[in-house]
Amino acid sequence: MHVLIDVIKQSTDPELISLSLDTLCNIMNPSETEQSSHLPADLCTQFTEMFIKDLANLTLMFDLLDEFEFQIRWSSVKLINQLILNQSEQLQDKVLQIPRGVSRIIDLLSDSREIIRNDAILILNNLTKTNANIQKIIAFESGFDRIMEIIEGEGSVLDGGVIVEDCFNLLLNLLQKNYSNQSFFKEANYIKKICKYFELSGSDDSATNWTQQKTTNLSLLLRLIQCLVAPNNQQQIIIDCQKAYNHFGLLHRLCVLLTWPGVPSDLLSQAICTVGEVIRGNEANQLLFSTVMMQSNPPRPIITILLLSMINEKQPFHLRSSILYCFECFLYKNEEKKAQVIETLLPKETGGISDINTGQILCTGLFAPNDFVSNWLCAVALAHTISNSNTLKEQLLRVQLAINTQDKIQAVSLLQQCMNILSESSNNTINYQFQSKISILMLISTWLSGCPAAVNVFLSNEQNIPYLISQASATDTEEKSLIMQGVSSFCLGLSMLYNSEQIDAFTAEKLKDIIMKRIGIEQFEQKLEYISQHEAYTKTLKQPKFAFISVKPNDLLFDYEFTRLYKSNETLVINLLKNKKKEERRDSNCSTDSRVSLDQQNALIINQYKQLIREQDAKIKEQQQLNQTLTKTCSQLQVNMQELMAKSGRSSPPEKLQYETRINQLEVKCNLLEEKCAEQEDELCKLQREKGIFEETINNLKTMDKNTEVLELRFENSQLKSELSQINQDQENLLTLLQEMEDKLKNYKKLLKQHGEGVSDDEDESDEIEPNKINQSDDSCEKNQDIPNNIHSIIDSKDTSSNESNLLLNNNYMNESSEADNSASSFDQFKIESQPLAIPTGENVDLVTSDVKPFNFLQYFNKPIQSEQFIHNQKKPSGDELDLM
Repeated sequence: MHVLIDVIKQSTDPELISLSLDTLCNIMNPSETEQSSHLPADLCTQFTEMFIKDLANLTLMFDLLDEFEFQIRWSSVKLINQLILNQSEQLQDKVLQIPRGVSRIIDLLSDSREIIRNDAILILNNLTKTNANIQKIIAFESGFDRIMEIIEGEGSVLDGGVIVEDCFNLLLNLLQKNYSNQSFFKEANYIKKICKYFELSGSDDSATNWTQQKTTNLSLLLRLIQCLVAPNNQQQIIIDCQKAYNHFGLLHRLCVLLTWPGVPSDLLSQAICTVGEVIRGNEANQLLFSTVMMQSNPPRPIITILLLSMINEKQPFHLRSSILYCFECFLYKNEEKKAQVIETLLPKETGGISDINTGQILCTGLFAPNDFVSNWLCAVALAHTISNSNTLKEQLLRVQLAINTQDKIQAVSLLQQCMNILSESSNNTINYQFQSKISILMLISTWLSGCPAAVNVFLSNEQNIPYLISQASATDTEEKSLIMQGVSSFCLGLSMLYNSEQIDAFTAEKLKDIIMKRIGIEQFEQKLEYISQHEAYTKTLKQPKFAFISVKPNDLLFDYEFTRLYKSNETLVINLLKNKKKEERRDSNCSTDSRVSLDQQNALIINQYKQLIREQDAKIKEQQQLNQTLTKTCSQLQVNMQELMAKSGRSSPPEKLQYETRINQLEVKCNLLEEKCAEQEDELCKLQREKGIFEETINNLKTMDKNTEVLELRFENSQLKSELSQINQDQENLLTLLQEMEDKLKNYKKLLKQHGEGVSDDEDESDEIEPNKINQSDDSCEKNQDIPNNIHSIIDSKDTSSNESNLLLNNNYMNESSEADNSASSFDQFKIESQPLAIPTGENVDLVTSDVKPFNFLQYFNKPIQSEQFIHNQKKPSGDELDLM
């Protein structure tokens, strides 16, 4: 190799230099047919290491790029590309040390000879895969402009070939996880140029003829759009890019893409996910998406058509899961849309027949038989709809389902129907797969979390707790059984944690006793820990975006929101049980001390979290100051670099080379500082997320303290009542005994007089005085009795006010009329007020497939009169299948 290098240095013959470069390229990349079995497998890699060990060799190759001679430039490009393929990471560092190394490759993009330009694109693709400094240099050297010019010159997305594919790959390398390049891309209005790539103003074949290359190009373009609004990106960049997508009409074009005929399912799934991330958390974009109508008869919102496709078992799984992700993004930080979804399930005042809606589709898929994918997807969608909103959870309790059992239609609440499905599946009455049962338990867990009203309704059915106990106390060691045991234990713990003590049979204390007797504290804790240590749980918690999209249907298990809920409540449930176990070992007279100890423990935990938050705030301020310092240093270095570049233009060749070396060093240093700034920003975001988690934990601890104090006050109240009743009973017994003694004394005096015995006057006077004393004592007793009676009246008044407040809550919650009887219980009111909903009769729509009959029990009625009409309509054939494809 040294001889060939000397020839390249000394020769002036272009052909001889080109042949020498080709020979070096063949040495670095021997073909498979020329390889011998006795040669080492990594021989070309060893030659590459020998060649790049001397930086002068690489500098020579890059100097040859300035030669306009075709053979010399092309051979140099091929050799550099081969060196990068063999030793990518080492070459990336070496290129930064060569004066204008990256700039020379960028200049090749303007070469009129396409073969050299195309090879230059491949070199940049290999250089920018992992090196952020090279990515930034290319971006600030007008790399975006030159790449987009090549894309437009090659026929754009729809008509372009493999060169357009390479250009999009290069753009992705420049933008992914590079926040400075993303900010530059946004501020320079390159997003506006992307909109032109979705134009289909050509022949009809351009919109319907989906070739493999066309699909690949459009898929890369969608990935480019997604990388700017990905959930793990910087929040400010996401907000700005979402606004830009809406402003320049890109969101509208993406929605149009969903309606294109014949779109391949893989591409359609990616487009749906892209739309979801563009509207995620942005109210304006979500509003625009909700107004898009699909061409059907009658026209329906596009979100309705998407959900119909989601519960259609004929659709591919990746398409159905992408629709769920889009629906979650549509509801993210959008309480109004969540309320509208729940409202479609609530009883209507009017008896009119309404069109099919979102809530009915979700309930249909939730209980679809023999389709566990629809069960799982719809359960997760409903869980996202009611998450973090107690109001929506309470509203969902009013939903009634009309179930056809033994030729009778019976109204059952949605919550109870979920538990009925679980119990019937465990008894082998109906066939529900493992994923279906897990999804329903996840929905119930989300429903019960933080909502005492839902817990009361759940505990009011005496069959629910025994089912959870039977599942949690199982001893099977199979993986699926252990998961069922863990999730059932979690539901049981939530019923205890958010118990309002209104159901006497299942108070928090009684639930604790049941768990300790039937399961045991240690076994219960192990079952909960099995879920948090499961591989699927860990993966889902780390990948909120495509946790369920990247798996196979049979591997569906946990949802990201459920894992967050589980993580935040698992420790609270275990601590509540452990505290109960410790209290049983103490004397009953030390209840006050135990309460103070528990309060001190919770206060200590809260103080620890507060101290940790203060430390995090201090670290955040320190990181911000360091970030500002690095930014100023970077700006100063850029100024120095520009000055040196200006001086280099007026200097002699040796000084020019020295200035270029100095400029290159400053560029490297500047890039390193910028990279460090990006790392500091990532650390800052991480600290802010941790701060939010700590604050959420503090709120949970405070809520637990309040619940514990309420329980203790109620216990003390019951003890005082019992003591008061005992005192009153003793007082009545004493008065009765005194009266009996007086009667006996009078009888004895009469007997003495009858037998001729005399009774002295003093005794008669005492007889006259004694009644007065008795009357006085009676008066005093009455006065004394007023005291406990007054206390009793005060306690009764508190109970009355509590009952009135509960009735008021139930009235508001159940939308009762003002003339309702206040003495009726909340559950009787619930049964009387809630009426089943109605689904339109007449033109039926098959929500799952055309060959599967509609669900009988998922029909809704406003009035009982419609039951006969419903049974009659069930005999009618269902409508045609609605297919998004």
